[in-house]
Amino acid sequence: MNNIFAVISITFKEGLRQRILYGVIISALFVMFFAVLFSGWFMRDISKIILDFCLSAVSVGGLLIPFFLAVNLLSKDIERKTIYAILAKPISRTQYILGKFGGLIALAAVVMSILSASSLVSVWIGKLLYGARFFTDFSLLAFTQAVLMSWLSVAVLIALVVVWCCVTTSAFLATLLTLFTYIIGQTIDDVVRFLSVDTVGVEISATVEKTVQVVKYIFPNLAVFDLKLQAAHNVILPFGEFTTIGMYGVCYCIVALSLAVLIFQKRDLA
Repeated sequence: MNNIFAVISITFKEGLRQRILYGVIISALFVMFFAVLFSGWFMRDISKIILDFCLSAVSVGGLLIPFFLAVNLLSKDIERKTIYAILAKPISRTQYILGKFGGLIALAAVVMSILSASSLVSVWIGKLLYGARFFTDFSLLAFTQAVLMSWLSVAVLIALVVVWCCVTTSAFLATLLTLFTYIIGQTIDDVVRFLSVDTVGVEISATVEKTVQVVKYIFPNLAVFDLKLQAAHNVILPFGEFTTIGMYGVCYCIVALSLAVLIFQKRDLA
């Protein structure tokens, strides 16, 4: 366990040294600042506009980790042969994978926590500028649920980045696979819903339907973690449903990491 925490600490500190991290955080903070200004154009929906902008900034800040840092940090260890120095110590390949994953999700948690705190500051500024009456529907619980689910979706995506980096040695290919995974995860729910509706004059081949069904069970449904709309409209997710979605994300991470460990154990690093 100490070895895993050591890898987590190294990964976390290495991620903090990446300049792109600070650039995206600064950009996201600017988005939140302008959200307060632009929300004044929509006097009936000021709180909704601010929350939608701010939660989108939180999501973008979190997605920075799997799309840029995760692939870079994992691939760099193999390409620069620094992984040999790590595995030469009493650290197993399983501990290395779990440590890398832990460090990356911790980094995502810190980034998204900073942006979430800035979002609350934006709401507070909005109250000062436009009046508290426009924020009577704001729910801290709904906001917290949205942030937690957004972080969990990032954790699922990071787990899949780990899998792709174990499958391929190319950082570009791993990034491409991550992008495809994200697109599929965000749209698969809509595709399944579209295929379930009988449309006159439109015939869907059995091959397409079977392919979609297979993809639905292989790739994660990332859209289910998106609670920005609910938070903007003060809709609190019931505890049972919130727990079910959370367990789905946790189980998917466990399965993905188990697959990554299995692949990495058999991989020739020479």
